[in-house]
Amino acid sequence: MSHTTKTTFIPLLFVITLVSLFFIQATQPQEAKKKKRVDIENADLYTYDVAIIANAQRLIGNVRFRHNQALMFCDSAYSYNDSNRFDAFGNVHIIQGDTLHLYGDKMFYNGDTRLAKFVSHVKLVDKSITLTTEAMDFDLSTNIGYYNHHGKIVDTTNVLTSIIGRYYSDDNMLFFKDSVVLLNKDFILKADTLKYNSQTERAFIVGPTTIKGTKKDGVLYSERGWYDTRKNVAELYKASKITNKSQVLEGDTLFYDRATGNGRGRHRVTLTDTTNKVVIRGKVGVYNETSKIAFVTDSAMFIQFGKKDTMYMHADTLRTKPDTSDVTHKDGKYFMAYPNVRFHKPDLQGKSDSLSYRMVDSTMFMFYDPMVWSGKNQMTAEKIQFVSKQPDPSIAHLENNAFIVMSEDSIRFNQISGKLIIGQIFENKLRIADVNGNAQTLYYLKDKDRYSGMNRLLSSKIKLHLTNNNHIDSIRFYPKPEGKTIPIKEISDQDKELEGFVWREFERPISPNDLYPIDEKRKKNAGPIKKPALKN
Repeated sequence: MSHTTKTTFIPLLFVITLVSLFFIQATQPQEAKKKKRVDIENADLYTYDVAIIANAQRLIGNVRFRHNQALMFCDSAYSYNDSNRFDAFGNVHIIQGDTLHLYGDKMFYNGDTRLAKFVSHVKLVDKSITLTTEAMDFDLSTNIGYYNHHGKIVDTTNVLTSIIGRYYSDDNMLFFKDSVVLLNKDFILKADTLKYNSQTERAFIVGPTTIKGTKKDGVLYSERGWYDTRKNVAELYKASKITNKSQVLEGDTLFYDRATGNGRGRHRVTLTDTTNKVVIRGKVGVYNETSKIAFVTDSAMFIQFGKKDTMYMHADTLRTKPDTSDVTHKDGKYFMAYPNVRFHKPDLQGKSDSLSYRMVDSTMFMFYDPMVWSGKNQMTAEKIQFVSKQPDPSIAHLENNAFIVMSEDSIRFNQISGKLIIGQIFENKLRIADVNGNAQTLYYLKDKDRYSGMNRLLSSKIKLHLTNNNHIDSIRFYPKPEGKTIPIKEISDQDKELEGFVWREFERPISPNDLYPIDEKRKKNAGPIKKPALKN
């Protein structure tokens, strides 16, 4: 006898359906947690009055709610039965996490969005900061707070105020907009927009910003960069400048240390002295607001504005410092250039290895192979002191191996040499020369339009008066001179030059564009140097 056994097959689709239903049921509690209902943990009194508020119960006395990780306290509240929200009144307090505390007179809370709206005497305390305002929304899911009607933030170093503010607790960042003010014991910062890290206490400049010192007269301006309020140092990247009473340092990038007073600029640096009407340009600049010492280097150019003309000067390094020699001019500056100095102005050009310039009386001191050109005159010596005066005369002191060459034409040169020459210059022309020590002259004699001869004379001292055309008008010798007159036809090549004569016209800067070496292609394509506007 045989038995037949039936095997039951469960369809695969049915199995998948059961598994899916189980999975959905298993995940439902997780979804519910995301919108977990606000729990009422305590209240001294529970009441309900539909005449006052429908679908809400009133909680009075020591009210405490809990929602996710947040604890909420208040004196009284309305808890709505048909929605996951409540309204809290009196001594409202939220504790979120380990450090975040929120306070206010009123709060309206939505448990589904986790958004808390605080009204009246609102205060946020988190780590090192305290934020106060009259109305603020705080998102407990992202830990971001918002205010739009004026707020104040206080931390260990600064006090910040603005009309609009955002606080990102997890990132320790604050964003301020509209009438932003940061108060520090050392400075006041004003801006339209600002970012601030409450952990590092560093302010990030993202728009027009002014920082003014409370103890020093230095003012910073920038439109992008940062300022470390703890260390009082800054890096500025856009439209940046450091201004004090008489000088302005500008650059594509500026570094500033308020403690030392040092400001450094890189790339297209401009240092403006508003008192002395001087602009110095270069690629690197340093300025100290305490010592008032500054220097600019790398393609450095000095520009001084005068009533009638402008002087341009180039050197590897240009440096300024206060002039302490004259107490009557408190804003006087002493200027130094070195090495490879070349300068140009319409009535005067020159070159030397180094130069110093006292701005209060326009006195220039030139050292190491100095040379000055004025009109058709070339002046050389071991040291040259040149004093520009308005009105004339300007005075040139040529000390040791002094030599003046006056061009008659391309092959004839009147010459004066001695240990010391003091020349007086009127309207860009040498008119009087006093020569002391081993004084020598060589000058051509002219009868109307023809040269008749040459005088070569030697004495201890010589005083010359010259005509407007560089000819000798009168000459005096102390004592009687030694020398000779040479007829024009008997003049030899040796007779044409005093010892030490060199005509160096080819080294003369012919324009402001000719002050520092440039390759021929750049020189060909370069336009004239434009006179910059002096900034106040």
